[in-house]
Amino acid sequence: MKFTQFHIDILQELDNENGIVRSPYFIEGCYVVYSIKNGCLILWIFQDNIDKYLSIPTYYICVSPKDKIKGNGHQLDCMVLPLIDGCMEANIRDYIDMVLDYLCLRQWAEVQLGKVSTTIRKEVKKNKKTQIVTEEGLDYYRFDSKWYTEICNDESFKVSGHFRLQPYGDGTKKLIWINEFTKNGYHRKATIDKVKDGEVSLT
Repeated sequence: MKFTQFHIDILQELDNENGIVRSPYFIEGCYVVYSIKNGCLILWIFQDNIDKYLSIPTYYICVSPKDKIKGNGHQLDCMVLPLIDGCMEANIRDYIDMVLDYLCLRQWAEVQLGKVSTTIRKEVKKNKKTQIVTEEGLDYYRFDSKWYTEICNDESFKVSGHFRLQPYGDGTKKLIWINEFTKNGYHRKATIDKVKDGEVSLT
């Protein structure tokens, strides 16, 4: 693996930052806690589908450039420590690339970040009775290029023939062929509006 100059620059610019990244490209139930210190990127990979009640760290990763040679790339010094016996992950280095790419895009590209506020339901005993109370939870940001963007296209266009997995009410799917057809425009709501209207869940 190589560090590019972009990665060296981003780690210098974000020195002392800590955060959490969850991505649909990670394995299901996985998220990464990262910390940046003195040009090094430290990752803890967590999975919340191993234990019913706890998120468990499965890997500790520390990466840094071996040298300061300028050019197309730098050698990457990478230490990977499994924290659970027998824990296997085929593409462990993909997490490094994903976090570095996320940091570069978030810091320097023109992207949209949608703030999502969460709530927590707790059981509280009061006057010998148990009540359910709702409290404010953590706020986080959804990295989404279409978070605030609503797309409308009123012009007709042709859709070429294609296969599709058609779901059925009994939970099965069947591969079907869709013939070429003309679509009379389309309207895509902004993601934030889909969330407000209950069409998309962020949990």
